[in-house]
Parts: sequence; structure tokens; C-alpha cells
Amino acid sequence: MAGQDIQLHDTTLRDGARPAGRVLPVDDRLAVVRCLDGLGVGFIEGGQPGATAEDTEFFRRAAGELRLTGAVLVARGAARAPGASAATDPRVRELLAAGTPVVTLAAVSDSRRVERAPGTNLAENLAAVGGTVRHLVRAGRRVLLDAEHFFDGHRANREYALEVVRTAAEAGAETVVLCDGAGGRPPDEVGAVVSDTLHGTGVELGVHCRGGAGRAVAGSVAAVAAGARQVRGTVCGYGRRRDADLLSVAAQLIVTRGAAALPGGSAALGAAVAESAGRAVEVVSWQVGADPAGGGQDRSSASVLLRVDGVATAATASGGGAVEALDRAVHRALDPVLPGVRRLRLTGHLARVPAGHAGTVGTAGTAGTARVVASFADGDGRLDTVGVAADTGAAFLRALLEAVRRLPARERHGDGRTAERRPAAVAYGPTLTEPTLTGTD
Repeated sequence: MAGQDIQLHDTTLRDGARPAGRVLPVDDRLAVVRCLDGLGVGFIEGGQPGATAEDTEFFRRAAGELRLTGAVLVARGAARAPGASAATDPRVRELLAAGTPVVTLAAVSDSRRVERAPGTNLAENLAAVGGTVRHLVRAGRRVLLDAEHFFDGHRANREYALEVVRTAAEAGAETVVLCDGAGGRPPDEVGAVVSDTLHGTGVELGVHCRGGAGRAVAGSVAAVAAGARQVRGTVCGYGRRRDADLLSVAAQLIVTRGAAALPGGSAALGAAVAESAGRAVEVVSWQVGADPAGGGQDRSSASVLLRVDGVATAATASGGGAVEALDRAVHRALDPVLPGVRRLRLTGHLARVPAGHAGTVGTAGTAGTARVVASFADGDGRLDTVGVAADTGAAFLRALLEAVRRLPARERHGDGRTAERRPAAVAYGPTLTEPTLTGTD
């Protein structure tokens, strides 16, 4: 187990976007992918091409605009329709048209669900799985099979569930991911099913656990202990289906089991864990106001109270709009104690506020959440970050502190202690607590 490479597969842009009213615009999706790539995630599932106009547009733009450094973009789709040909099925064609090197193919592995579905049967379902995987592999795609409702299927009809896994692998799927569709399965059961499936098929396996109160994380870790090589989930467990929090999973695997949960092994991330231990940035409070500037104009002012490693630091700033004033205040507070933060320069930001939200800086809304996408110059590079909070001011603070997190430790501290210029994982950099909403606009 120690030193084993584990693949992290993020589904934030699909599972995380399921809650009503949370459809991410294409620009936001591209920014999220860049953030995940910087984090070190191996696979990023961008959505289902053809499902919505946004999904199709995202993959079209991603092909020309994304330059990923380590992650692989993945498109998701379903196996061919019953009785159809994979070569002519519109869904399969959309999947190939997305142009991603890796595709996730969803297939039902619970015999009871297959038998209840119209127009198909157990044999036809296996034929659809095998035929679609073969067609995608011949077209030059790497295929990951998502065995939906596998744990329910394994309990109801173990042999059929295992046959779905074998069929996909024999057709060319490189990994079969066992999905707990209902969620909340106990870790010991997850581990037992993964172990039984591994020994019964010899196929490389992954897992996609769901469930609140840490159950999805615990199940994911148990699956890895039993032999799974890939873990799927979302950042912070985001989404209505309580998916496994990939950040917590990575922390558990690296710290407690010595597994390499990010590409390139765990050595660099282990150094990041040690480097950032006890170096937390906490927002205690912040405030934004407007000062008369003459000529009937107002000028924004901001004040922040932060704690760095438990030591308080405060600053005020003014000028420009509310976001710019907050940016200057945070820099004045952090630059003396984290000199490397000076390299971050705000180059633009975009605030999105759902309908019915109060949305003003420093004033908590009554419905939905505010989201700010911020862009920073990082020396000769660029950082795009996303912050989500009760209002745009708090959301921007989260985006700014996220940029600070992603600075390599030697640049953040400005003392050369880290030899490698690599973004540290979000889970281990400075942490940001929910800002106190005491300001007024």
C-alpha cells in the first residue's frame, strides 16, 4: 500500500453542478479546470457533450483555450441505446466529437435496473457495454467505465455485476469505477466489495463513493486499502449528491497511508504538508465602506483583520472599487509577513450573483450565493481562482486567499525554503475561514 500511486478523478463540473440553479457558465468552467490542474488532479470530468448547450460549448472552447500541465480532460457519455450501433448512436458520436483523449462511459451494473428498463435485457446490456467500449477504443480513446449502482448490483446479483466489469475490461476499458449511486455505504462493506471484485475479475478498479458525515471519504480510503487505484469525487464534496471530498481523500491517503495521491508521487505534496503545517491564514473580520472623494464621488475603503500562524495582522486601504480596496488591504496585511504574496497582482475579476440575492459587498444575501472569478498575474504566469460566499466581498476574499494558497511555499514565504516551484495542494496551504460579515457598501 505504501507508495502506491492513486489517481484522483474530479467530477465537480458534473456532479458538483447538479443542484438547481447552479449551472456554471463556460468561462467559469474553464477557470475551474485551470484551478484543478494546478491542484494536481489527474482527471477532470468536464460534463456530457450534447447534454446542454453549455456542455457542448465548453468542450469546443476547451480544445482551443486550455493548456493543461498535468491533468487530462474527460468527457462523459452513455453506452449505445438498446438495439443500436455504437457507430451511429448520436450520444456516442457526441462523445467522440468532444475530442478529449479520455472518456467516461456510464453503464448500468445492477441487474434489477436493467430488467426494469424498456427495450433491453441482461444480455443486450452487456452487448451495449462491450460494443461501445470497443468502438471508442478503436477511435483512439482511453475508456473509463462508470459501473453505476454497482454496490446495489453486487448485493442483488453478484455474478452479473462482475460480468459487466469483465465485459468492459475485455473490450478495452482501462479502469472500471465502482459507483455507490445511493451513497452512505459503510466503509467495511465498500472495502469488501472492492476486494471481492478485484479478486473475481482481475480488473483495475476505481471507486466513486457518496454519503455525508465523512462516509464518502471513509469509503474511498477503504476502497484504496482494498486495491482500488482511482478515486472519484468533487472538491469539498460539492454538489447535492454528497460526493467524496477529493481534498480530504488526498489528505487521508497521503498522511495516513503514504499513498501517492497526485501525479508525480507524494514526495512533493508531503513536503507541502510539512511546509504549510501551522502556517494558516485566517480572516477574522473585514469591512468595506465609501468615503467622500469630492465632486459628488465616493471612494471605496476597506479594512481587514487577519491571523497568520495565529498572529494578528491588520491593514486598511482605499481607492478604486470595493474589490480593489479589499485587494490592497489584504496585501498590506500579508506582504510584510508573507513576502512572496507581493508577486500576486489582481488583473481582473467577474462577480456573478444569482437572482434574488442581495449581492452587495459586505452585506449577506438572503438567497443563493455570490461567486467571484478572479485573475492574477503571478510573476510571468497567471492564476485564475474562484471564490463562493454569502456576498461578493467575502467571495473575493476567498478567491484572493485561494491564489495565496497556490503560490509555491518558497515564493509565499520569500525565504527559499522550497526548492521546487510547484503549486501546493489547496488542502495544505493557508486556510480561509468564513469571513465575518461586518461591512457595509
